[in-house]
Amino acid sequence: MVIIPERYARQALVSEIGEAGQQAIRQSRVVVIGLGALGSNIANILARAGVGSLCLVDRDFVDWTNLQRQGLYEEEDAANSLPKAVAAKNRLARINSEVDYEVMVDDVNSGNVEKIISGATVVLDGLDNFYTRALINEACVKMRIPWIYGGCIATYGSTATFVPGITPCFNCLFPGVSGHTSPFTCDTVGVLGPIAFMVAAWEASEALKILVGKQDQVSRGLTFIELWHNSVTIAPVERLQGCPVCEKQEFNLLNRSGDLMTTSLCGRKAVQVVPAGSTKINFELTLETLSKIFQVEHNAYLLRFRCGEYEIVLFRDGRAIVFGTEDPQVARSLYGRYIGG
Repeated sequence: MVIIPERYARQALVSEIGEAGQQAIRQSRVVVIGLGALGSNIANILARAGVGSLCLVDRDFVDWTNLQRQGLYEEEDAANSLPKAVAAKNRLARINSEVDYEVMVDDVNSGNVEKIISGATVVLDGLDNFYTRALINEACVKMRIPWIYGGCIATYGSTATFVPGITPCFNCLFPGVSGHTSPFTCDTVGVLGPIAFMVAAWEASEALKILVGKQDQVSRGLTFIELWHNSVTIAPVERLQGCPVCEKQEFNLLNRSGDLMTTSLCGRKAVQVVPAGSTKINFELTLETLSKIFQVEHNAYLLRFRCGEYEIVLFRDGRAIVFGTEDPQVARSLYGRYIGG
C-alpha cells in the first residue's frame, strides 16, 4: 500500500490523480524557464503539488515592479536585487522542503538549453520573448519532452500544450516566430495581476496531467483568456504541413552560435547582453576595477553601477543588463567599454 504524506492527501483524493498519480508527481523532474509573472506562480503551484525535482531558471533579478503580480517575491527580495531563481528557491523551500530545487541564474540559449531540460518530465514557459520559446520548442521536439507555452499582457493571456509525437508543435502554431517582436509589453500596456495567476494555474494543471501519465487529456488547442471582459476561447491547432521542426526535424536555432547576443527585456527600457559560451570573466577583478571608477553596489550574484544615463548590471556568468536604452549597439558598446569582449 502506498502511503501518501498528509500534505498531499486532498490532491490524491482527486480521482484523476489518485495515489499512483501522486507517486508519479513525486518522481518527476519539472523545469520552469522564466520566473516572472507566470513562472513564479507556476513554480508555487507545482512545489505545493509535491513534484520531486523543480529546476528554476531565470536570467533576471527581482525589482519593485514585479511585486504586483509575481507571487513568490517579497519587498526584501527587491531591495536586495536578488536573482529571481534564488529568491524563488528561498521562498519555495519554506513552502515545501521535500522538493529538490535546482537554481540556475542564467540565460537560456542554444549552448545550454538541451542540458537544462535533459531528464525533464515537462518544461513550462514563463518567458517574455518568442525567440527563446522557439528555441525551447526545437529542444523539446528533438528530445521528445512535453512543454507548455504561456503568455499574458494587459487583461488577456494565452497558453498551449505541446507533446512531441502526439500534438502539433509550437512552430505549427506560430511559424517562424523566433524573430517576432511586439510593441505591446507590460511596460507599454501593463498587466493585470489576476490574468497571470489564471494562465499560470492553467499551465500547472496541464503539467499535472502530463506528470500523472495522462497526456491524452491535455488541451489540444490554443486557449485564449480575456479576463476583464469574461471570455475563454479555445482555438484548434493543426499540424503545419512540412513543419521544419516537428516534421523535418530541422533545428536551426539549436545549431546557431554567435559571439555577443542581445535581447530586449519585456517591460523595461533595457537590453541584455550575452557573451559567447567560451567567454569567461573574472568577476572579482571586474568589481575591483569598476569600483575605482564608479560607485558599485554588489552582492554574491551581481554588481551594478551607473554610467551617465545608463545603469549596468553584471552577473557572474558574464551576462549584463543595460538599462536606459533599447538600442543593442549602445548596449554592446557599453559592455565592450567597461566589461570587455
